[in-house]
Amino acid sequence: MEQAETASDAFDGLAPAVRALGFEYHAYVLRVTIPITRPASMEWNNFPQAWRAHYAQKRYQHADPVLHYGQACTRPMPWPGPLAGHDAFWRDAADFGLRHGWSQTLRDHRGAMGTFSLVRGGPPISPEELRRTEPEMIWLCQFVHATMSNLIVSDVMPSGAMRLSLREKEVLHWTAEGKTAAEVAAILLLTERNVGFHIQNAMDKLDATNKTHATVKAAMLGLIPVRD
Repeated sequence: MEQAETASDAFDGLAPAVRALGFEYHAYVLRVTIPITRPASMEWNNFPQAWRAHYAQKRYQHADPVLHYGQACTRPMPWPGPLAGHDAFWRDAADFGLRHGWSQTLRDHRGAMGTFSLVRGGPPISPEELRRTEPEMIWLCQFVHATMSNLIVSDVMPSGAMRLSLREKEVLHWTAEGKTAAEVAAILLLTERNVGFHIQNAMDKLDATNKTHATVKAAMLGLIPVRD
């Protein structure tokens, strides 16, 4: 998987590890926080084609309990999860052979959120099996998210985002703290004109319309340095 050049190749390469853990199917959903009002979402899975069509027809992408749980919690979720009101979803999934599963959602420093699922028709996941294999499942989830997000996130980020200079990041950091240009200049021992220059450069690289837009984008992409 590490040598894969595309996300699809990386995903397909997971099949042996998934089978070794006792599962038939696997899925990965990547959600990126940019653009802010229309976050990008991409999905890979090897679920039965009939389920994929049913999922789309029912518009389950807007009511998937696995994804809803992952937005609020990064702890692993054995199926069915703790969220109430999704009985129809679980019944439908079971009808298509997706009866028992395990999912976990992770977030990385760039704001990318990845949900990895392992699924099978049976048997149920016993407490003993979970104790024995969950550490490996968690490790695989971390590995999958790191690999897939590295292959994808750079393609959906503003092309200049990763070229922000240290000074541009520092200026955005203090702007995010609510400092004025004059205050940022005093903190960083710059002139206000220099602060404006760095903000404009950051705006250009982030495809932002103003300094607030640039600051929010940088923060959501994990580009602003965090200070203790």
